[in-house]
Amino acid sequence: MSGRPTLGAASPPGSEEIGMAFIVGAYAAAPRGLEPGTQFRTFVDDVLALPAVDGLEVPFIDNGSPWNDPAYLHAGDPAGEHVLTMIPATMMALAGSPAQGLASSDDGGRKQAVEQLRRAYEFVAAVNAGPGGHIAAVELHSAPRHPYTSADAFRASLDEVLTWDWGGVRLLIEHSDAHSDAHEPAKGFLTFAGELAIAEEHGIGMSVNWARSVIETRSAGGAREHIAAAVERGRLDALVFSGVSDADTLDGPAWADLHLPIRDWSDAPIAAAAATSLLTATEVTDSLRAAGGAPSYVGVKITSPSTATPAQCLDLVRAHVAIVAGAVAAEQSGA
Repeated sequence: MSGRPTLGAASPPGSEEIGMAFIVGAYAAAPRGLEPGTQFRTFVDDVLALPAVDGLEVPFIDNGSPWNDPAYLHAGDPAGEHVLTMIPATMMALAGSPAQGLASSDDGGRKQAVEQLRRAYEFVAAVNAGPGGHIAAVELHSAPRHPYTSADAFRASLDEVLTWDWGGVRLLIEHSDAHSDAHEPAKGFLTFAGELAIAEEHGIGMSVNWARSVIETRSAGGAREHIAAAVERGRLDALVFSGVSDADTLDGPAWADLHLPIRDWSDAPIAAAAATSLLTATEVTDSLRAAGGAPSYVGVKITSPSTATPAQCLDLVRAHVAIVAGAVAAEQSGA
C-alpha cells in the first residue's frame, strides 16, 4: 500500500496554533437525509474549510455510502489527513450477526470481521493511491459484546491484520464502553484495561472517545482516568470529544451513545438539545490537560439535532471546533 500517512506530523496552514492534527466526525453532524452529490460535497468541503480542521473521521459503512467513495477525498486538500473508523460497519454487522467482530470467540464471526477489515484496507489503499487528502490511521474495535467477546480472539485478529502492508497507516484501538453487570452497556466490548494491554503488546495506540469512557464508568471523571492510564503506558494516540447525558433526551435514553454536543455551546435555541450533556468546556480543558501532548490527533464527533438545517449543522461543527481547538491552544501555551 502506498500513501502519505503523516497524522500528527507537520500541520497544514491554518492549524499551526494547535500543533496536532484536528479531525471532525462530520458524518455524525451531517444533516438528516444528506443527499449524495452536490449537497454531500458542499457539506464536506465546508467542514474541511473551517479553521484548524485537518481532516475527517471517515466512517467505513461497507454499503455503497458516499462516505466510502474515494472521489471526495481525492478532490480535497493534498495536505488533508483523515482517520477511518470501523465502528459504523461493525455495528451494522452486529445487528444481523451478534457474534461478528475482531474479538469474537466464534471463529466464523471473527473471520467475517477480518474480511470486513480487508475491504476497509482496500478502501484505504484506493484513497492513498490518489491525489488529495489521505488516510493516516484506522480505528478498530473489540466487538462483539459479551458473551462472545474474547481478548485472545482480538489478539489473533490483530496478529493477522498487522501483517498486511498498511504503508505506514497506523492502526488504533478505539475504546467503546465495556460489558457491565451493573448496567446495560451501550456497546459492551472489552474493558479499557484489557484493550490497553493488547495495544501495548502489539505496539499500537489507543483512541479515547470522551463519551464512551463516561458511559462505561458512569462518571465524567472516567474519561480522564482512561486518558491518564493510556498516557502512563505511552499508548494515547487520539482523543475525540463526544457528549453523553445521564438523563433521557429527545433523541434517546440516558447514557446512550448519541454523540451529544458540548453543553452551552451556544445560546441559540438549537443548543437546548445539549442542556443535560455531561461534556462541558471545562471537561474539555481538564481532559486535554490529562492528555498533555500525547495525542497525535484530537477531534470532535457530535450529532446535530434531527431538526437542524444544513446551515445549523455547520454552525454546530464550527462552534465545537473553535471550543476544542481553542482549549488545545491554551493548554499548549500554558494559559
